[in-house]
Amino acid sequence: MRIDTIRFGPLELGEETAIQFPWGIPGFENLKRYVLLEHGNGPFQWLQAVDDPQVAFVVCPPEVLGIKYKVPRDNIVQLEVEHPNDLLVLTIVSFDREKKTPRPHLTGPLLFNSITRIAAQWSIDSRDLPKYIESVE
Repeated sequence: MRIDTIRFGPLELGEETAIQFPWGIPGFENLKRYVLLEHGNGPFQWLQAVDDPQVAFVVCPPEVLGIKYKVPRDNIVQLEVEHPNDLLVLTIVSFDREKKTPRPHLTGPLLFNSITRIAAQWSIDSRDLPKYIESVE
């Protein structure tokens, strides 16, 4: 499949690389297909929309930020994850250009079934955040 992107130009990728967000991502509900693209050698990646060259999110594993999510069983069942190792969690990160620091969006992690390539954004009320995250040492 051919993907046009603003940041990387046109890309040719196999259909099997597409990740389906059946419910979309809040604010981007009309975009259902994305691909993960590497960003250098670091822990960050780009989640690029297949059908809109302008939409891409910087993402990273939450462990890079020193946290781990305790994902409720309902979220795991919704994505039809059969084995815990098949669940991938990524955090959207934006960057403060003035301070040159990352700003993780902790209340909206992305959950992926790495086998079926189905994903969803999990929205957490900020007041509930302490019960769903733990520190990684």
